[in-house]
Amino acid sequence: MTMMTIPSLNVPDAFGRWLETRGFIYQLFADFLGRRPTLSLIAQWSRNRQIAKGAEIWDAGREVKSYLCGRKPQELVELCEKEGVEYDRLMKDGTLMGVQPREAALIGESEAFSNVLSCLYASAGIVFKKCGDESDDHIAIELEFMNELHERMLFNSFSARSALELLNVQESFLQEHLLQWTPEFCKHLDEATDSPLYRGLARMLKEFLPYDLHMLQAWRSSMESAAAAV
Repeated sequence: MTMMTIPSLNVPDAFGRWLETRGFIYQLFADFLGRRPTLSLIAQWSRNRQIAKGAEIWDAGREVKSYLCGRKPQELVELCEKEGVEYDRLMKDGTLMGVQPREAALIGESEAFSNVLSCLYASAGIVFKKCGDESDDHIAIELEFMNELHERMLFNSFSARSALELLNVQESFLQEHLLQWTPEFCKHLDEATDSPLYRGLARMLKEFLPYDLHMLQAWRSSMESAAAAV
């Protein structure tokens, strides 16, 4: 999971909390939308205090937090069994109209569309070790890509210029990919489930991505203004 230390970039206080928590949020989405939840995964998130910082901005985030956190061991076992069945129903059986966790399926592109994203990931120097047969346009892979760029921006960038370059890639990816299809995916997922976990994730993701784009744009403007003033 993402560490909680921001490096020595010049980060105004207005962006500090967002930068500290956005990696956790992207990882939360990728973990639960990308694979059948295991007991270890649920236990890991149920003990993660940082989920509160990122989730409590949204009502749906608080719902996810209250559902996962503070559980007794036996409750976690029952939750895992229940949500595992629900994940299979939502993500794997292929019969639910609109609940397609792939960009190509929702925007009407062919299977070859995932090659576009594969090239995009490679151009950013990112190669994924996939848990199963996920395509490169799977929602979990796209969200994980954003998380990888976030971590590089904060922990492997040693100048405002390199951070800005990675920020711009994230901004473009949100505008050209994630925000083009996830609103529809989230709508259908929300309508298809009564699970507090998947309903909460759907609602939270729908609100989080536009907010994240807004914050990226605001931080970019802040860095550009600071550079111009030097």
